Amino acid sequence: MKLKTLLLPFTALVLCANAFAATPSDASLERLYQVQKADLIFDQVFQDSEKMVMSFPQVKEMLANAPESKQRQLKAVMSKYLRQMYAEIRTPAVYAELRQITLNGMKTVYTQKEVDAMIDFYSSPEGQSILNKTSRYMEASVVPVMALIHKRTERFSQKNLPKLEKDFYQIMCSGKNPAPACPKASNK
Repeated sequence: MKLKTLLLPFTALVLCANAFAATPSDASLERLYQVQKADLIFDQVFQDSEKMVMSFPQVKEMLANAPESKQRQLKAVMSKYLRQMYAEIRTPAVYAELRQITLNGMKTVYTQKEVDAMIDFYSSPEGQSILNKTSRYMEASVVPVMALIHKRTERFSQKNLPKLEKDFYQIMCSGKNPAPACPKASNK
């Protein structure tokens, strides 16, 4: 019986240990941010974004449905606007915001011990090698993932959108207070 009495508080203490874990210091978070080359990763993401956007299924479909004689022009206009958008985003002020959001997120999620472990890992040759390959990995996986999600979403929508519309219509148009867009009941 005494063992059970001791086991309960011990279990609670173990389960709550993370709540008592040390919050990472600002200096260690800054070091992790630097070691992870976060600014370079953001920069690489912005550089690769035009290529990624142009390969999204929706964009490819829009271009494929356009007359062939207009496709080059459409791509050029889209590229122009994407470059302008990224030029407005890639500013020191936005990078400062990204840095602060990233640091706050890390501080909320990780303990000091975890931050120290990541600093050790990402400071190693293997960690640096992984970081250097991350943008290529993202490029190789994001486009196929987006294509799969788009395909599955389209399939689901085609199958279920009529049911969803019917359910919405039933909710909106039944009862004492039908929505104004609902057809008026005929007086017979």
